[in-house]
Amino acid sequence: MRLMLIVLMIGLTACNVIGAKDESDGVGLTGIDHLREDLSVQNFWVNGYNGAQAGTGGRLVCCVVVPKTWTPGLKVHVVWHVTNWKERTSQEYEADVPVDRYDEVGRMFVHFLANGQVRITLANESPSSPTYPGTHDPIPHKHPWQTYPWPRKVTPNNPFRDPDEQQQ
Repeated sequence: MRLMLIVLMIGLTACNVIGAKDESDGVGLTGIDHLREDLSVQNFWVNGYNGAQAGTGGRLVCCVVVPKTWTPGLKVHVVWHVTNWKERTSQEYEADVPVDRYDEVGRMFVHFLANGQVRITLANESPSSPTYPGTHDPIPHKHPWQTYPWPRKVTPNNPFRDPDEQQQ
Protein backbone atom coordinates (compact mmCIF):
# COMPACT_ATOMS: atom_id res chain seq x y z
CA MET A 1 0.00 0.00 0.00
CA ARG A 2 2.84 2.38 0.86
CA LEU A 3 4.54 1.61 -2.45
CA MET A 4 1.35 2.46 -4.36
CA LEU A 5 1.02 5.71 -2.43
CA ILE A 6 4.65 6.66 -3.20
CA VAL A 7 4.20 5.88 -6.92
CA LEU A 8 0.98 7.93 -6.98
CA MET A 9 2.68 10.89 -5.26
CA ILE A 10 5.61 10.77 -7.69
CA GLY A 11 3.19 10.68 -10.63
CA LEU A 12 1.19 13.67 -9.34
CA THR A 13 4.37 15.63 -8.67
CA ALA A 14 5.60 14.90 -12.21
CA CYS A 15 2.29 16.12 -13.66
CA ASN A 16 2.52 19.36 -11.67
CA VAL A 17 6.10 19.96 -12.78
CA ILE A 18 5.20 19.32 -16.43
CA GLY A 19 2.16 21.61 -16.10
CA ALA A 20 4.30 24.36 -14.55
CA LYS A 21 6.80 24.22 -17.40
CA ASP A 22 4.16 23.93 -20.13
CA GLU A 23 3.57 27.54 -21.14
CA SER A 24 2.08 26.86 -24.55
CA ASP A 25 -1.19 25.50 -25.83
CA GLY A 26 -2.53 23.98 -29.06
CA VAL A 27 -5.36 25.98 -30.63
CA GLY A 28 -7.56 25.62 -33.69
CA LEU A 29 -6.46 27.41 -36.84
CA THR A 30 -8.77 29.23 -39.28
CA GLY A 31 -7.89 31.26 -42.37
CA ILE A 32 -10.10 34.10 -43.56
CA ASP A 33 -9.80 35.32 -47.15
CA HIS A 34 -10.57 39.05 -47.57
CA LEU A 35 -9.08 39.15 -51.09
CA ARG A 36 -10.95 40.33 -54.19
CA GLU A 37 -13.12 37.99 -56.29
CA ASP A 38 -10.41 36.74 -58.67
CA LEU A 39 -7.92 35.88 -55.90
CA SER A 40 -8.02 33.17 -53.26
CA VAL A 41 -5.71 31.79 -50.60
CA GLN A 42 -5.43 28.14 -51.57
CA ASN A 43 -3.20 26.98 -48.72
CA PHE A 44 -1.36 28.49 -45.78
CA TRP A 45 0.90 27.52 -42.89
CA VAL A 46 1.57 29.12 -39.51
CA ASN A 47 4.92 28.15 -37.97
CA GLY A 48 4.85 25.06 -40.19
CA TYR A 49 1.29 24.00 -39.21
CA ASN A 50 -0.97 23.61 -42.25
CA GLY A 51 -4.15 25.68 -42.18
CA ALA A 52 -5.59 24.42 -45.51
CA GLN A 53 -7.62 26.78 -47.71
CA ALA A 54 -8.68 30.13 -46.27
CA GLY A 55 -12.36 30.98 -46.60
CA THR A 56 -15.05 32.83 -44.71
CA GLY A 57 -13.98 31.71 -41.23
CA GLY A 58 -16.06 28.57 -40.80
CA ARG A 59 -13.32 25.98 -41.37
CA LEU A 60 -11.22 24.86 -38.40
CA VAL A 61 -7.96 22.92 -38.64
CA CYS A 62 -6.19 21.52 -35.61
CA CYS A 63 -3.77 22.81 -34.31
CA VAL A 64 -1.09 25.44 -33.98
CA VAL A 65 0.94 25.94 -30.80
CA VAL A 66 0.86 29.37 -29.13
CA PRO A 67 2.15 30.74 -25.83
CA LYS A 68 -0.50 30.77 -23.10
CA THR A 69 0.48 34.35 -22.34
CA TRP A 70 0.83 37.05 -24.98
CA THR A 71 4.07 39.04 -24.87
CA PRO A 72 5.01 42.22 -26.76
CA GLY A 73 6.78 41.40 -30.02
CA LEU A 74 5.12 37.97 -30.37
CA LYS A 75 5.17 36.93 -34.03
CA VAL A 76 4.39 33.86 -36.11
CA HIS A 77 5.80 32.86 -39.49
CA VAL A 78 3.08 32.64 -42.15
CA VAL A 79 3.48 31.14 -45.62
CA TRP A 80 0.55 31.32 -48.05
CA HIS A 81 -0.30 30.59 -51.68
CA VAL A 82 -2.54 32.96 -53.61
CA THR A 83 -4.18 31.81 -56.84
CA ASN A 84 -5.13 34.48 -59.36
CA TRP A 85 -8.03 32.79 -61.15
CA LYS A 86 -8.38 35.49 -63.79
CA GLU A 87 -4.72 35.35 -64.90
CA ARG A 88 -4.34 31.64 -64.07
CA THR A 89 -1.26 32.17 -61.92
CA SER A 90 -0.24 31.31 -58.40
CA GLN A 91 2.28 32.90 -56.09
CA GLU A 92 3.75 32.04 -52.70
CA TYR A 93 4.25 34.68 -50.01
CA GLU A 94 5.72 34.55 -46.54
CA ALA A 95 6.06 36.97 -43.64
CA ASP A 96 6.71 37.17 -39.93
CA VAL A 97 3.42 38.53 -38.64
CA PRO A 98 2.78 40.15 -35.24
CA VAL A 99 0.08 38.48 -33.15
CA ASP A 100 -2.64 40.79 -31.80
CA ARG A 101 -2.67 41.10 -28.02
CA TYR A 102 -4.77 38.44 -26.28
CA ASP A 103 -5.73 37.97 -22.62
CA GLU A 104 -6.72 34.33 -23.00
CA VAL A 105 -5.83 31.63 -25.50
CA GLY A 106 -8.44 31.11 -28.20
CA ARG A 107 -8.79 29.99 -31.78
CA MET A 108 -6.23 31.54 -34.15
CA PHE A 109 -7.78 33.51 -37.00
CA VAL A 110 -5.41 34.33 -39.85
CA HIS A 111 -6.83 37.23 -41.86
CA PHE A 112 -5.50 37.62 -45.42
CA LEU A 113 -6.41 41.26 -45.98
CA ALA A 114 -7.34 42.90 -49.30
CA ASN A 115 -4.23 45.14 -49.11
CA GLY A 116 -1.91 42.09 -49.07
CA GLN A 117 -1.18 42.17 -45.35
CA VAL A 118 -1.85 39.39 -42.86
CA ARG A 119 -3.33 39.87 -39.39
CA ILE A 120 -3.31 37.25 -36.61
CA THR A 121 -6.01 37.33 -33.90
CA LEU A 122 -6.68 34.81 -31.13
CA ALA A 123 -10.30 34.84 -29.94
CA ASN A 124 -12.98 32.68 -28.43
CA GLU A 125 -15.68 34.23 -30.58
CA SER A 126 -16.52 34.44 -34.25
CA PRO A 127 -15.23 37.24 -36.50
CA SER A 128 -18.90 38.05 -37.19
CA SER A 129 -19.43 38.94 -33.52
CA PRO A 130 -19.52 42.69 -32.81
CA THR A 131 -17.12 42.13 -29.89
CA TYR A 132 -14.55 40.19 -31.95
CA PRO A 133 -11.17 41.80 -31.18
CA GLY A 134 -9.75 41.44 -34.71
CA THR A 135 -10.50 43.12 -38.01
CA HIS A 136 -14.05 43.62 -39.17
CA ASP A 137 -13.06 44.02 -42.84
CA PRO A 138 -15.63 42.51 -45.23
CA ILE A 139 -15.35 38.75 -45.81
CA PRO A 140 -16.52 38.12 -49.36
CA HIS A 141 -18.50 35.00 -50.15
CA LYS A 142 -16.93 34.19 -53.49
CA HIS A 143 -16.43 31.32 -55.89
CA PRO A 144 -13.66 32.36 -58.30
CA TRP A 145 -13.32 28.85 -59.69
CA GLN A 146 -16.86 29.24 -61.05
CA THR A 147 -16.47 32.85 -62.23
CA TYR A 148 -13.08 32.17 -63.85
CA PRO A 149 -13.17 28.45 -64.73
CA TRP A 150 -10.08 26.70 -66.01
CA PRO A 151 -10.23 25.21 -69.52
CA ARG A 152 -11.46 21.64 -69.66
CA LYS A 153 -8.85 20.63 -72.23
CA VAL A 154 -5.37 21.86 -72.99
CA THR A 155 -4.49 22.49 -76.61
CA PRO A 156 -0.83 22.48 -77.77
CA ASN A 157 -0.80 25.98 -79.28
CA ASN A 158 -2.75 27.78 -76.54
CA PRO A 159 -2.95 26.03 -73.18
CA PHE A 160 -5.56 28.49 -71.85
CA ARG A 161 -7.95 28.52 -74.81
CA ASP A 162 -11.31 26.94 -74.18
CA PRO A 163 -11.62 24.12 -76.73
CA ASP A 164 -15.35 24.86 -77.12
CA GLU A 165 -14.65 28.39 -78.41
CA GLN A 166 -14.64 28.78 -82.18
CA GLN A 167 -11.22 29.41 -83.68
CA GLN A 168 -10.80 32.70 -85.49
